Amino acid sequence: MPTMYIKSLSVSCFRNLSSLNVEFTKGVNIIVGDNGSGKTNLLEAIHVLCLGRSQRGAGDLVLLNHKCDVYRLEGRLASEKETFDLATGYQRGGRKKLTIDGLSARLSELYDHISLASAGPEDSTIIGGSPSQRRSFLDIYISQLTKSYLANLSNYQRALAQKNAALRAERDGTPFDSILVELGSLIIRERCSFLNRLSLVASQYYKQLSDGEKLTIQYQPSVSFDQKRLDLKDIAANMESRLNEVRRRETAMKTAVVGPHRDDIYFAVGGLPARSHGSQGQWRSIAIALKLAVYQLLREYREETPILLLDEVFAELDQKRAAALVEAFADFGQLFITTALSPPELLRRRGRIFKIMEGTIAADNCDA
Repeated sequence: MPTMYIKSLSVSCFRNLSSLNVEFTKGVNIIVGDNGSGKTNLLEAIHVLCLGRSQRGAGDLVLLNHKCDVYRLEGRLASEKETFDLATGYQRGGRKKLTIDGLSARLSELYDHISLASAGPEDSTIIGGSPSQRRSFLDIYISQLTKSYLANLSNYQRALAQKNAALRAERDGTPFDSILVELGSLIIRERCSFLNRLSLVASQYYKQLSDGEKLTIQYQPSVSFDQKRLDLKDIAANMESRLNEVRRRETAMKTAVVGPHRDDIYFAVGGLPARSHGSQGQWRSIAIALKLAVYQLLREYREETPILLLDEVFAELDQKRAAALVEAFADFGQLFITTALSPPELLRRRGRIFKIMEGTIAADNCDA
């Protein structure tokens, strides 16, 4: 199977990475450094370059080094099918600009070229955070699986904003309902289909990481429908009916209350809600299992091995879970792993170590 990988990366004025140039190995890249050294920022730079957004949800102004007016990221990516150059730049007060092989590109074009999964401490918010954070998780990965998803989502959000503006102005918001039903039902079906597949794979990874604990994942949409049949007409009809039921409520609240913008995901461990009963270690293991499962789905669907970013994944895992996680890496392509500790010996033998300090990086050894 073809493997997507990053050959080289150049970073300028991105967080504490003032000026950095590095060449990576096609296999395991281990980034070692103290807290605050810039290792998470390096993974963030890769994520922004490849997918156009921070995995931590940070805006471009936050990503910009406070001493600079412009940040720029450049990278050469390759697979057995193609080699191409990416660049992302942002100027203070302006908009982010993306290029592929020197030509201006849209965000959706990045998803056409690249598949990438990322796991880090921020992923605990998928379990313990707000529903919007769980929806964001769905959106970024389904966009890599389904070309039409990002366009449908953008158009839905535009129509939703127009409906909410009408409701706030005490005008009739129902003229927007037909487009919201049409696009919303497509989004709901894609999300449910994705979670149906994801739950099967993630539960197996979680079982491996947790020594047998059972993980349950359920889609919680604001519209009722048969989540096994996934009939688009049924979803649309139920959404339309639900919108009619809540019309007075939406008028009173001055906001739309039905649709994929109100979706959520339910996680349970051992039959108990993970959000209220799970430990931080369980949240961390669930998040890692989710991202490893996402990686497998991307690999199968795109028929190409994606890039995988793992930020401090060993920090909150005991030795047994850490060993199980290392075992899971056997079938992966290019990995980026950050750690403040000495990496497991198996990874040291398989990879290349880079030491990062105050935003500068150097290779510590040769490829294994």
